[in-house]
Amino acid sequence: MKKLILLLLVLVIPFCVTAQVPFERAETDAGIIGLSITNFGTLGKPDVRNNPESGSSMRFPKSTGTEHLFEAGIWIGADVGGQIRLSSSSVTNPAGYSRGARGFEFTSESVITRRSSDPDNEFFSVSAVSERDILASFTDRRRSVNGTEITGHDNPLFTDVKLESYNWGFPFTENFTILKYDITNNSDVHALPETWDSVYVGMYADLVVRNVNSTTETGGAFFNKNGIGFMDSLNTMYAFDAGSPDDPSINTYGAVSIVGAEYRDSFFHPDNPDTLDGKFTETGFNVPDLGPSYWLFSAGAGDFTAPSNDGDRYDRMAQQFPYKDNEQNLREDGQSGNGNYISFISMGPFPQVEPGETITVYFVFSAALKPDQFQGQAGKSVDTEDSRVNMVSTINSANSVFRGEDKNKNGVLDPGEDTDGNGELTRYLFPTPPDNPKTKIVLEAGKVSIYWDKTAEESVDRVSGEMDFEGYRVYSSDLGQDINPNARLIREFDKPNNNIGFDVGFNEVELDEPVTFEGDTVEYHYRYDLTNLLSGWQYQVSVTAFDRGDSEFGVESLETSTNSNAVRVFPGTPVNNNFGDDGFEVGVYPNPYKVNAAWDGPNEGDRKLYFYNLPSKAEIRIYTIAGDIVAEFEHDSETYSGDISWFDDFSDDPRVLPGGEHAWDLQSEANQILTTGLYLFTVKDLTTGEIEKGKLTIIK
Repeated sequence: MKKLILLLLVLVIPFCVTAQVPFERAETDAGIIGLSITNFGTLGKPDVRNNPESGSSMRFPKSTGTEHLFEAGIWIGADVGGQIRLSSSSVTNPAGYSRGARGFEFTSESVITRRSSDPDNEFFSVSAVSERDILASFTDRRRSVNGTEITGHDNPLFTDVKLESYNWGFPFTENFTILKYDITNNSDVHALPETWDSVYVGMYADLVVRNVNSTTETGGAFFNKNGIGFMDSLNTMYAFDAGSPDDPSINTYGAVSIVGAEYRDSFFHPDNPDTLDGKFTETGFNVPDLGPSYWLFSAGAGDFTAPSNDGDRYDRMAQQFPYKDNEQNLREDGQSGNGNYISFISMGPFPQVEPGETITVYFVFSAALKPDQFQGQAGKSVDTEDSRVNMVSTINSANSVFRGEDKNKNGVLDPGEDTDGNGELTRYLFPTPPDNPKTKIVLEAGKVSIYWDKTAEESVDRVSGEMDFEGYRVYSSDLGQDINPNARLIREFDKPNNNIGFDVGFNEVELDEPVTFEGDTVEYHYRYDLTNLLSGWQYQVSVTAFDRGDSEFGVESLETSTNSNAVRVFPGTPVNNNFGDDGFEVGVYPNPYKVNAAWDGPNEGDRKLYFYNLPSKAEIRIYTIAGDIVAEFEHDSETYSGDISWFDDFSDDPRVLPGGEHAWDLQSEANQILTTGLYLFTVKDLTTGEIEKGKLTIIK
C-alpha cells in the first residue's frame, strides 16, 4: 500500500499548480536581424502587423518594417512505450501564442538572461559564446499555465529545453542567429523514467515576408502573398514576398536551416562525411533524414492538409514530403493571393534518448536581400539561383561560423584543425575584423561632419592574436534614397608604405589634436566632411575599419559592418540664436508643398515638410486664412528626433537632426490631412517671447 501511495505522489507532483516564471520576450540586436525569442519556446511576435512599434518579430533589416515571421517554435516527437507523444511550442493559431491553447505546450523555467563576449557590454561574461547571447529555458511537464489548463496536453514527454541564441555584428554574421536547443529527457526527474524511441526534432515556422509599415493590407490578405521554397543542399526552407501589390518595400528572403545536431558524442547530421565510409554507422546509428513539410494555414487538402493531432504531426516529421511535386505551387501561389503556407523542417530519428540524456539540435534563422536587379515590384515574384545568391552566401556564412575548427564537418577535431591550440574542437571560431570605430556626427546646412576615434587600431584578432588593423572606409547613401538608404563607399584611408590597399595614409582626415564634445568623454582623432548635401533629406553615414585578412583561414581583408555605427542624418539649419533679427527669418520647405513631395512615403500619414531657422525652444502654430488654429506643436532642439509617422516608418535610431528644423506631417490636431490652400503660421521663441510669422501653400 505504501508503494502505491508513493507511486501516486510521483505521478501527481509534476502537475501541481506552482508559481510560474512570467512570459518574457527578447530580441536579437547584435546585427541587423531582429528575431523575437520567448521563455515559453515561441519565436516571433504574432501581433507585429497591428503593433509594429512594440518590437520586431523577425525584422530585416531592423531599420525597416520588413518582417519575415508570424510565429515559430520547436516540436519534439517520440515513440514512448508504443505511444506517439509530441510536445510543441507553437502551432497554427490565428492569434499566435495564447495561454492554455492547444499546441502551446511549453512553459517557462526561468527568466531570459543575456551574456556578451564584449568586455564593454553590461552583460559581459567569460562564458559567452557571441557578442550577444540570449538564454531561455522551458519545459513541457506542466498541464497548466498559472491555473489555465493547456488544452489536449495529457501526455508530455517530460522534457526540459535550454535555448541559447548566438549573434554577432560582423558583416558576414549580421543577418542570422544560431539557435542551440539542448533537449533533455527528464522523465526520471519529473515522472516515471521512460525511454524515448525514434525521436524527431523539428521547427514549425509561419514564415511571412511583408513590410508592416508600408503595406495597407490586413487580415488574410496580409499573409497570403508568400512564395515558398527549399534548398536541399543547404537544408534550408525559405519564404519571400511574391505578390504584394504596389508595395515599395525592399525584396528579401527569410529562411530557417538545420545546421547540425549532437547525439552521444557524434555529429548527427546528413552532411557528416563519415557517413560515406561507414564510420558513423559503426556506432549503430542510421544516417538521419532531414527535410521540409508544408501545409496551408487553413482549408488545406491533399499534400497540404494541416496536421490535426500528435500522430499527424509526428508523421509530418517522420515521412518525406513530396516537395518536388509541389515546388511550383509553393513558389507561385503567393502571386495570386494563395500563398498562406506553413513551413516545417525536421531531422531524425535519434534512435533512443534515455532518461537523463540530452540531445542538441542547431537551427539558423536568417534573412537576406535580393540583389539590386531583383528589387522593385517586378522583382518580387522572382525566385532563381541568381535572386537567391545573397541568401546562399548568408547560410554558407552561418554554417562556417557554426563549424568553427570543424572544417570537414565530421564533428571531430582532426589533425591540422586545432587553430586555437586548446586541444578541443572549438565552434564559432573565425577571424574577426577590427573593433568598430566610435563616431560623432555634427550637422550644418548642407554639411555633415563625421568624427571617429582610434578604437579599431588597438583591436586584436581573436584567431591570429595580432593587431592587424589596416584602415578606414567612409560610407554614405545617395540623395533620393530617403525611404531605403543604401550606403555606398565614398572614401578609403589606410596605412601608408606597406603595399596593402591604396597606401594613402591618414593625413587628410587626422586632426592635429584630438577633440571631445560636451557630455562625451571619447577622444576623436579623425574627421571627414560630406558637403553639398540637401537639407531635409535623409542620408545614412558610417565609418568602418578593416584589417589585412587572415592567410591561415584563407580569408581576405575583413571589415566591420556598415550598419554597426550607421547614423541617419538630416542636414539643415542649426539653432537660430538670432531669432527676430533681419536675415534670420524662419521658413518652410518645400513651399509650396505639392503632394507628393519626393521624400514622402506612399500613405497620407507619411507626408513631411520642414520648418527651419527655429530657435532652440519654440512653439509653432498653423492657421487657416480665417485665423483658426489647425495644428500646433513645440520644438526643443535638445530632445527632438522626429515625432511624425515618417520617421517611424522610414528612419531608424540613432539619427541626428539639425537643432533649427522640425518636421510636420500636414495633419491637423484632429489627424486630418490639410486640403489645398494658403495657410499662415507663427513661430514663438519660448525663451524670449519673440514671434515671427509666415505663409505656406499646400497644393494637391
